[in-house]
Amino acid sequence: MPGSLAPPCLVWHRTDLRVHDHAAVTAAAAASRGHVIGVLCIPEDAFGSVELARGLCLPRASECRVGHWLQAIDGLRADWRSIGSALCVLRGEPEQVIPKLVADLGAIEVHTAPCPAHDELMQNRRVARALADRGTRLVTHDETTMIAAADLPFPIEELPEVFSNFRRLVERSCKTPEPVPALTSLDVPASTREWSEATSDATLSGADLRRARIAALQRDPRAPSTARGERAAGLERMQQWIWQDDCLARYKETRDGLLGADFSSRLSTWLATGTISPREVAAQIRRYERERVANDSTYWLWFELLWRDYFHLWVRRWQSRAFAASGMMGRTPCGRQDVDAFERWRSGTTGEPFVDACMHELAATGWLSNRGRQNAASWLAKTAGVDWRWGAWWFESQLLDHDVGPNWGNWQYVAGVGNDPRNRTFNVRAQAERYDTDGAYRRTWG
Repeated sequence: MPGSLAPPCLVWHRTDLRVHDHAAVTAAAAASRGHVIGVLCIPEDAFGSVELARGLCLPRASECRVGHWLQAIDGLRADWRSIGSALCVLRGEPEQVIPKLVADLGAIEVHTAPCPAHDELMQNRRVARALADRGTRLVTHDETTMIAAADLPFPIEELPEVFSNFRRLVERSCKTPEPVPALTSLDVPASTREWSEATSDATLSGADLRRARIAALQRDPRAPSTARGERAAGLERMQQWIWQDDCLARYKETRDGLLGADFSSRLSTWLATGTISPREVAAQIRRYERERVANDSTYWLWFELLWRDYFHLWVRRWQSRAFAASGMMGRTPCGRQDVDAFERWRSGTTGEPFVDACMHELAATGWLSNRGRQNAASWLAKTAGVDWRWGAWWFESQLLDHDVGPNWGNWQYVAGVGNDPRNRTFNVRAQAERYDTDGAYRRTWG
């Protein structure tokens, strides 16, 4: 094990796979005079399962989703190299492997910035206790939202229960901050960098991870594009969609599309893993408005970033109730434990052509439009009356852009146990006729 010239700080990555616009990286560099090393833990059961009912086990993540995450990790490793450090990728539970790494490197602090949902907070506590036993502390940062919780005009415990009320308060009182300038260089000994690279190479050579990489490269010929997970791919997509093709200028008119690559930005893929930050997207919107046009469409993309903020704050506010059958409002849920109905839904054999097409696209690509997600969720929770949490788990396992707050918050919303005061049900046939008038989507994915 190499030594370093001075005690380093570690940056523990989870849903923040970048070094740009990253307060934890900046703070760790300041605390250690540039002796900063990244660390990321891949669980031994990366392909584990969760048992929802007798006869129903779902994977925690599909091979394709894990492979996409590994691509993001590859990009993160390259970014750490570019500023003179390295990312150390380890296999195992964080509360076991991070304290050992701290001891081996003599680290003085560990900085981290995950989405502060229930499981992540429990994990933070376990790691903090293990680090405290070694005389090291865990420092957490708020990195997942466009507007930090500390800048809101109310405490997180008073988060409005309806988004429109939240939006009015935020629009009146808050400004979207500029991205934090990226570090250009760190001072990490070559021996530490080389050891970290070798350790990461060994970790990432596992047979199950190699299979996941292959799965992530597969492309269904019906899919309009395949998004790679690296930050560079997200930046390229942002440049192409906003600046080269001017799709932002007409986004409000195209956002309910079903077929094609450009009716939506698809930036959620990189926002979910944190390879790009919402502040970086917001900065591009502001620049576009200054240099080209400001209209309802440019506002609408910012509006959807604010929706994303809301659900991240929502899962922070409600914690375990974000995952409870009765939801954050404690209402009576749609909760039939019907495994057969659920299996028909997830396999796309319900007999409802629009819903089936949605589920086929999701399984084949790890992607589904917002319109498709709402209709598929409504059919399961309201029409079939099946436990909405099963659907949320399935989306979590399949979506390349799975983001815990938006996924579980939207499922509660659709199931009628969350933030929708109207408790609506989608008429999927009417929706199909409105948004898939010529049936092209149903023919493509049916």
